[in-house]
Amino acid sequence: MGRLQDRPSPAKISMYLGSSKYWWAYLGIKSNPSIVPPLNDGFDRAVFFDDISLLPPGHDGPGLHSTKFFYILWDGLRDGRLIEKAGLSLGRDADLTALIVGEVSQMSQVEYKFQSLYREGELSFNGSPLRFDLRTAAILLGARIKTVLMPLKNIFQSEGRIIQSIKLLLGKKQVVFCGSFGTSPLLMKMFCERHSIDFSLFAKYEFYCNDPNPSLDNYRRYLRNDGLFLADLYNRSRINAAFFLSVVHLLGREYFIEKIRSAGVDIFVNGYTAGRNINVYTTPFYSQHIFIDFGSIVGTGNYPRLVDLNYFKKTFVKIELRGALDDLLALASRGSLDTHFDREWALKAPQILRLMARSK
Repeated sequence: MGRLQDRPSPAKISMYLGSSKYWWAYLGIKSNPSIVPPLNDGFDRAVFFDDISLLPPGHDGPGLHSTKFFYILWDGLRDGRLIEKAGLSLGRDADLTALIVGEVSQMSQVEYKFQSLYREGELSFNGSPLRFDLRTAAILLGARIKTVLMPLKNIFQSEGRIIQSIKLLLGKKQVVFCGSFGTSPLLMKMFCERHSIDFSLFAKYEFYCNDPNPSLDNYRRYLRNDGLFLADLYNRSRINAAFFLSVVHLLGREYFIEKIRSAGVDIFVNGYTAGRNINVYTTPFYSQHIFIDFGSIVGTGNYPRLVDLNYFKKTFVKIELRGALDDLLALASRGSLDTHFDREWALKAPQILRLMARSK
């Protein structure tokens, strides 16, 4: 019997990313072995970046033909010119692949290769060892240390809510969600900038965050009026489909949260736009809680928050708030978006209540 041949080593990996993105890119590469090419594919280096300006001088030098480039697009691909500009900057001979988190429909506008950063379906992080350059390895070591120290950071940045932050870390089981939900002037302005929409269109929009007496009944009224408002803007071509669906998704998150509160379930919620960033995902702690996951605003499939939940083996319930554009538009036009979200509540409420009742 012939001697088994050793598997070829993967190319050495270099990353040039925004400071908070290294960990999530690492989990994507770790869970998706189809990304990094082996040495016998003709590449000895794989370079990942999410901003072409972060690449060091000389990235287009003599080693270009043995380097494979990966451009990570964290918010989906809304404009095909992004990958075109990166390709022109690297040079037409560069081997460039776009790694997408979220929407990929605009890839039809470009000629470059693309795939999802995170593999579809169930995630596994037991792939072959990865080879990093010294700089990237040091950054990832720092990121791993931060996952352990994250609870201390949350407490020190609790802005007068230290006791609440300690209870979240050591206290009894709760339903937990940290992220964007509902609409606020700050969040709506951010989405308008992202989609090139005039924020002044929302001068008469009703923001639930300003209600002095929040409740499920009050939120139903806001949901009805805001749905009518958004449908009218869409029908007059003042907002696009992506904007409409994203905002409806945020409204659905807040409706679901209010439903949980109204059921008397103990819940901890922290909105990222509130100025207090509590990270309970990128850390092995807080595992006594039940996490709810609403999916990504920018598209379907796996994305950083869900990848963290899987990697740290936390218990979570996936909430599906999406729907076809025509269906959601029709419901919004009738002021009855709540009927869409109520169907998901009927499916997931028993699961949440059962998990809350179960002993850890």
